[in-house]
Amino acid sequence: AVPPNAGTLLQQAAPQPAATAPARASGLAVEPTPGAALPATAPFEVTALLLSGNTRFDTATLLALVADAQGQRLTLAELDTVVSRITAYYRRAGYPLARALIPAQTITAGAVRIDIIEARFGQVRLDNRSAVSSVLLSDTLAPLYAGALISQASLDRSLLLLSDVPGVSLGALLKPGTAVGTADLTVTTEALPPLAGQLTLDNHGNAYTGRTRVAAGASWFNPLHQGDVLSASLLSTGSAMVYTRLGYEGLLNGQGSRVGAALSALRYTLGGAAADLQAHGTAAVTSLWLAHPLRRSIGLNLRSQWQFDHLVLRDEVDTGNVHSDRNVDIGTLTLGGDALDALLPASSDTWQLGLAAGRVRFNDAAAAVADAATAQAQGRFAKMNLVLAHYQALAAQTTLALTATAQLAQSNLDPSQKLALGGPYNVRAYPSGALSGDRGYTLSAELRHDLAFTGAGAGQWQAVAFVDSGRVTINQSPWRAGANAASLSGVGLGLNWNGPSLWSARASVAAPVGGASALAGATRGTRGWIELRQGF
Repeated sequence: AVPPNAGTLLQQAAPQPAATAPARASGLAVEPTPGAALPATAPFEVTALLLSGNTRFDTATLLALVADAQGQRLTLAELDTVVSRITAYYRRAGYPLARALIPAQTITAGAVRIDIIEARFGQVRLDNRSAVSSVLLSDTLAPLYAGALISQASLDRSLLLLSDVPGVSLGALLKPGTAVGTADLTVTTEALPPLAGQLTLDNHGNAYTGRTRVAAGASWFNPLHQGDVLSASLLSTGSAMVYTRLGYEGLLNGQGSRVGAALSALRYTLGGAAADLQAHGTAAVTSLWLAHPLRRSIGLNLRSQWQFDHLVLRDEVDTGNVHSDRNVDIGTLTLGGDALDALLPASSDTWQLGLAAGRVRFNDAAAAVADAATAQAQGRFAKMNLVLAHYQALAAQTTLALTATAQLAQSNLDPSQKLALGGPYNVRAYPSGALSGDRGYTLSAELRHDLAFTGAGAGQWQAVAFVDSGRVTINQSPWRAGANAASLSGVGLGLNWNGPSLWSARASVAAPVGGASALAGATRGTRGWIELRQGF
């Protein structure tokens, strides 16, 4: 295997994207509207149904739902059952409090009046006890103004956006208003602890800078009362590799738009089989991003993000006096989402598409000449990344997780932009960074089963069995003869634990299957990954 450099080490050290789905519970409690009992009547012939109060749907559409009642002899209770179809129609269309009812009336010649109550907001009240600005939270609730039609979509979006605000706990109550056909909404926000963090010990490193890693991270919620987070993290294998990151992200408005910035730095010295090279280097990254939720609901979420990264990479090999100083500027547009699967019961899907374009510029002439004679990575580049995942509940305690990732590239890429195989997050039977290429894919199938351990402090245990596979093309445009693509596969078992006091652990063992490419270097029969984490 090729020894790592600043770009590949930066990939291994950077925080992994969160695997959790956004909240799907809005925290809304609904106080039912008391209904009036219909008087008992003898059957009578229904000659006409007269609708009033409907604005969302035209009268012809609603009458078609109850047309079969006309000409029949029905009691009021039987007619009310027919009229409930209109209520059900509104509910399916996303109006949870709308209803059709038969008001008190004198029925003449079989003509019955039906009132359509399209529920609207009466009073909307925010009781803010959190550290977030009330102006910002009120902006989130702005679409739920007095007199607005109560729709499930608008309720879900506003309340779920509130639940996304860092450092906030949400409760909401919808109850009958003082005026007929209205409902009053009260939203209560409580402050969560302003500080959170974690300590992590794992063996996710590599043979050149150290396998054992220690990490620490901390977050401060709402320092400026804008739904913002100030975060800092440190990852180290000792003197061989140190990575630090400082980030800030805050809300721009009440509709979930966020802006953020981060500074990252890494320094390394290679050891192990590469110690004689006396190789060392640094990396520095400045990141800016803007994110917005295109859709926020219980069943479907769509997200967009634009991000710009400026990388300053420096690699030095003292043996041979080789230098590689370069800048990488890259802009990425990401569209992603998640949904409850409409075709398969008890399942969900997530997806993410990233389109990136950038430029590589070498800062020393010797490195530029060497690149021109080999990879020709200097200049403009473009790539596309795709992530797909499907989660299927097979039983009450058993879930199947299927994941696929892919990368396509227009040209040869800098090592910092390549797709990597191996490590604890894709082909787990191989070491971190065993292979990397300009284009390729990874596939993973994971069977997860919750174990029923009991007793004080037992926590939650989960057994895992998995199959991983991946393939990369090393260079989009090879400049020398020889193998330029390789596939890696493996199978394994794992155990996850979430314990009391925010303790958690993950462990897995994996073994290669199929032929291993010489490009991946020497491999051993099995490989183990361990992670121990303490939150606070």
